[in-house]
Amino acid sequence: MSFNAVKTGTVLANGDTNIKQIELKLNPHSLVLVLSFVAGVLLLIHVWLTIHHYVVNDIPWVIRQLFDVDEENNIPTWFSSANLMLTAALTLVLAIDKWQHNDRWRMHWMLLGWGFLLLSLDEMAGLHESLNSVTEASWAIYALPLVLVLAIVFFRFLYFLSARTASLFILSGLVFLGGAVGVELYTEPYLYNDELNTLAYNLWTPVEEGMEMFGVILFQYALLDYMTRDDSVLCRISIKP
Repeated sequence: MSFNAVKTGTVLANGDTNIKQIELKLNPHSLVLVLSFVAGVLLLIHVWLTIHHYVVNDIPWVIRQLFDVDEENNIPTWFSSANLMLTAALTLVLAIDKWQHNDRWRMHWMLLGWGFLLLSLDEMAGLHESLNSVTEASWAIYALPLVLVLAIVFFRFLYFLSARTASLFILSGLVFLGGAVGVELYTEPYLYNDELNTLAYNLWTPVEEGMEMFGVILFQYALLDYMTRDDSVLCRISIKP
């Protein structure tokens, strides 16, 4: 898969602009394998530190916090936010191409791209956690109606995609929502019973975050597979002076 971009270089003496072309080649399978490896390592580090802390010997909080997938402003959060940003960028590149060709579903692609951008911001800034501070009910309760609305909005969009792409998109969404909403709601009793600082709860958090991470990675694979299905070219973007 090739991603070609043109950028302006230095301005020559005669007033012409020296144009340099940058080509970034991405292999969907390789990208997914690398991201899956990184996600798996981060999850395993969390599990190992958690078991060692609660079963073997206390580990200083400064070390645990650095790799705790349930905390903000640490390495796993940075990875998830950056990966969501990458997904947003890929989707928006495709959305722009669809818009330029006046594609019927250009608005849906654009909504997907901006949606991932918002998820990236939320992952780093913890916007959904702010909702929990102003209401007694979990933010996941309020997310359920939104999920239903999005399902209705994107139903025909998915229907007109190929069966392969639509199935992968739906599966990735189910995996992501299963962690973000499903596991979140399932573990709510730990919060109400003041059991967040327990081995059981801290072994559920990598399940939740892992489903979110791999749901996004699966979507990336489906998106790149869709982009490369016909001619093995992602998109070619020319920025002319």
